[in-house]
Amino acid sequence: MRPGAEQNEKKYRSGKVINKEKIRLMTDLAIYEKRNERDVFKINNYYRSDYIMWHMLLAMVRYTLVFLALFGLYVVFRADTLFYNINLEGIGETLKRLGYLYAAGLGAYLVITWLVCAARYKAARKGMLLYATKLKRLARKFRYQE
Repeated sequence: MRPGAEQNEKKYRSGKVINKEKIRLMTDLAIYEKRNERDVFKINNYYRSDYIMWHMLLAMVRYTLVFLALFGLYVVFRADTLFYNINLEGIGETLKRLGYLYAAGLGAYLVITWLVCAARYKAARKGMLLYATKLKRLARKFRYQE
């Protein structure tokens, strides 16, 4: 037997040998968890349709608040000309145009929100599949050594 071989054999049997591949896998998993805990792991708790619909509902509320705020600012800054040139017959037509503008903007914003959320969900699912694959590989390494 070569010198030191007996000591290495004792370490291996006692389980004190460091498996570099296991350590690399565990490090990769820990880094992935740390970087993506907010995004990927929370997204993975939802079904795709629930995740997208929730964000579309939030987008609708946000768009409505911003639209009302901008309309309020417009009224405040143009109050003098609006009140001097008030036309009671044209108010209905103006409100109709304003409603169309709101609906068109909301529709466009919801389509963009849907596209962004669907892409985020797809990327998160892909990341979770990669994470699960690495976990299974790590579990196999532990089972193999036992």
